[in-house]
Amino acid sequence: MKEALKIARKELLTYVREERILLMVLMPLVILPLLMNLPFLLLGHYYQQAENKQQVIAIKGVPQELQHLLQRAKFVVQHSQNPRQAVQERQADVGMVYAEGRYTIFDRNSILNQQRSVATERTREVLQQYKEQVLLERLQSHGLELADLEPFAIEIQKTISEQQQALGLLAMLIPFAVVGLVISGGQAVALEATVGEKEKATIEALLSAPVAPWKLLLGKGLAVVVAALFSAFASMAGFALGNVFVRHNFSTQIEALPTDIRVQMGAWALTSTDLATIFFTSVLFAFFVTSVMLALGIFARTYREANTYLSPLEMLMLIPFLLFAFSDYVQVQDWFFAMPGLGVVVAIDTIVKGSYSPWQLGLTWASTLAYGLLVLFFAFRNFSREDVVFRN
Repeated sequence: MKEALKIARKELLTYVREERILLMVLMPLVILPLLMNLPFLLLGHYYQQAENKQQVIAIKGVPQELQHLLQRAKFVVQHSQNPRQAVQERQADVGMVYAEGRYTIFDRNSILNQQRSVATERTREVLQQYKEQVLLERLQSHGLELADLEPFAIEIQKTISEQQQALGLLAMLIPFAVVGLVISGGQAVALEATVGEKEKATIEALLSAPVAPWKLLLGKGLAVVVAALFSAFASMAGFALGNVFVRHNFSTQIEALPTDIRVQMGAWALTSTDLATIFFTSVLFAFFVTSVMLALGIFARTYREANTYLSPLEMLMLIPFLLFAFSDYVQVQDWFFAMPGLGVVVAIDTIVKGSYSPWQLGLTWASTLAYGLLVLFFAFRNFSREDVVFRN
């Protein structure tokens, strides 16, 4: 066992001494959380500025009473013969015309931007307030109230778990980060430890050392597993710390966001049990992926050939996005959890959403361990065969 640990240490040190270790650390801890939170911060800053700034509204045919309401809402009212043109030429932030019993609001945003501008939303709110005011006056003249128009209330509730609602986009990003970074984090170390040794012509010296092939395989495998798990859980730490940091230090920008966008941003809501379950599932997945990478890496003759063999494995990284996009159309079955690779993705997805069952997790763990042991056997056979190790 000491020999295997020495080999694992040697492989990790070889990787750490290279510049790629910076990417291995920075990507999960800094880059991914930054890419996730920066758009929300910029959008929140934009909404905050828009809320505090006086918006210019170009109007035509608007009653005096509504003009007073607009001014109270911090609008600068500007009379115009053509409010639409005034908005197009950026002389006004929003335009409004009243004609033949209809109010028309002119929005500045392009057709590609489906989100209405802040000025448009504020104008619509003032117009709704004025509409309710006029309606109340008419109802009161007949001895009625606004409540008489609504005999009952309508409420729509999401059936997804509270944990998934609280996580927002994190419910999709966490499975993607764990699966994707286990694969990408371990791949570089695995290829360097196998086909990299071939290309540098050091594999012969390594195999001639007085170390059993299984210890050599175990040492290299440990190094790959450590690198893969480090990348995956550094990303989860980055997401958690980044979310807490942003919510603590940029609370005003977050509060300025519309409710639907704030819900999408999400908050860290995983329990210690969830984290422990994800960790154990990821360890088994890293074991399976490492076995595949070592088996294919020692079989390949060049880096290019090895990357060709491993490219189907990278397709697993897209599955969390597909599950998120088609969750309303795909009914997850129990046999999904027994499929190699896919079962782990589905299991982590259900853990994050709080909808897993012990039977499904047990099926994933047992099948992943079985697949890993099977592929590890083939990896050991490849390491033991000279016609595979020395082929070129």
